[in-house]
Amino acid sequence: MKFNRVMRSAVGLAAIPLVASALAGCGGNNANSDSSASEAASSSAASSSGAASSASSGSPAASGQKVTLKILVPNNIAEFPSGKDVNHNEIADGIRERTGFDVQWELMPKDAEALHQKLNVLMASGDTPDLIIMGNSEKAQFGNFAQQGLLTPLDALLDEDGPNIKSLLTPEQWKSAMWDGQIYAIRTFSYSNASYGLTARKDVLAELGLGLPKTQDEFYNALKTIKEKKPDMAPYTANLSEGLTGLEAIASMFYPPVDYVQKDGKVVYTAAQPEAKDFLAFASKLFAEGLIDKESVVNKTDNVKEKLSNGKAALATLGWWEGPAIVTASKEKNANSDLAYIDPPTGSNGSFGMGASSTISKYFIIPKASKHAKEVVQFLNKASDPAVIDFISFGIEGKHFKKENGKNVALPEMSNIAYKVYYNMFDTVDLGLQRMENAGLSPYFTPVSKVAKYVNVVDLVAPIPLVDQKSTELKDLRDQYFLKIITGALPLTAYDQFLEKWKQAGGEDVEKALNDAYNNVK
Repeated sequence: MKFNRVMRSAVGLAAIPLVASALAGCGGNNANSDSSASEAASSSAASSSGAASSASSGSPAASGQKVTLKILVPNNIAEFPSGKDVNHNEIADGIRERTGFDVQWELMPKDAEALHQKLNVLMASGDTPDLIIMGNSEKAQFGNFAQQGLLTPLDALLDEDGPNIKSLLTPEQWKSAMWDGQIYAIRTFSYSNASYGLTARKDVLAELGLGLPKTQDEFYNALKTIKEKKPDMAPYTANLSEGLTGLEAIASMFYPPVDYVQKDGKVVYTAAQPEAKDFLAFASKLFAEGLIDKESVVNKTDNVKEKLSNGKAALATLGWWEGPAIVTASKEKNANSDLAYIDPPTGSNGSFGMGASSTISKYFIIPKASKHAKEVVQFLNKASDPAVIDFISFGIEGKHFKKENGKNVALPEMSNIAYKVYYNMFDTVDLGLQRMENAGLSPYFTPVSKVAKYVNVVDLVAPIPLVDQKSTELKDLRDQYFLKIITGALPLTAYDQFLEKWKQAGGEDVEKALNDAYNNVK
């Protein structure tokens, strides 16, 4: 039940400048990492011709001249100080100095529809940047571009000019960058695996003499006690008008709350497993007894946040990035409030753990129309150097940060380079966690990260046309049936009807396609 969301944290992070700044250098599942595109495949002849054209143009090492590279990157909410822009600031200048390339940056449109239109027009026109950096949500576009033959194959270029890049991922992880057996995108590691977690008003639980619920029975009894002792408070609330994400902490007590997982040696659709029916039975019981907020069917995320901070709800499932705002709001209303992310309970069947964002992030694609494919790979190889990553993450030592106990600690001047988020390329775990700590986000990120166990198999494989084509239809079918069963509009027996319709809609074919890709079935 990472219920087929398109990153979730993308929307949440876009609303929090502090989070956006902290994630600079990360390619995970956050605001700017989720705005991206997809691309094309070609023959080995295209690879050699691309390398030849690049070689003829000369690299900095060969000619002593700086090659100009045009790069299109994801947009974000960070603003540039007066007199500065995406190409005129100390981070952009520092990257040029440290890599030896005259990089000219362009920001993508913030609006997703405008972004997709721009990418399609660019790729069709042949007048393209040399490099396009896209977020995970543009996976389908990456597949489309690759299928249309609009991208430069990268295998030979990575072997020759990108040894640092190639070593960042395992051969298994590189599969997600492939089309028809060739690599058409460079992908990066992201330290950020956290996504959604269980939030609780710990002060309410303590007031009622309740400990943190560790088991399914304790969870149920806690909700019952809250309803009995605090009739004006919803024991659990959710944003069901926006999908089923708000029930992930409950679903996790029955099965991994993501769409597809590896089970007994093959990929399966979690909503079609027997445990899904058990979840529906439990969730519908909670709803019928008033333990899940009746207003959940119309609630949006903002309503959930408001209810938690106002003391009108005790528990909910929210993205970790929502933490700063709701904790601040709850403290403003009640200085003694204690709102925090807690571990989800373990189900009676032993199920435990929340969905995780893939730690493989972004799609760096080189359009076939670029005359500088070789230089792009050389540039990225230099940009993956730890010293460059450190610079983009924290700026200049002594000006933007200081070293303290082996960590980079932010100085006041760092707030003036929040725009460094635009230059995100590569990352490390240590630097990512340090940024979280510097921004004061660790109390929200860390508890969610430690229970993030399951990655949707869809995020671990290359684009599959059938999966992309059927994704929305299957999601809508599941959400429609599950919501009606949970709210009592349909009986639990309707689950069997859902399974039949899922099969008729091609659900088993999608499951097989993912299994074939993930398990290398020929």
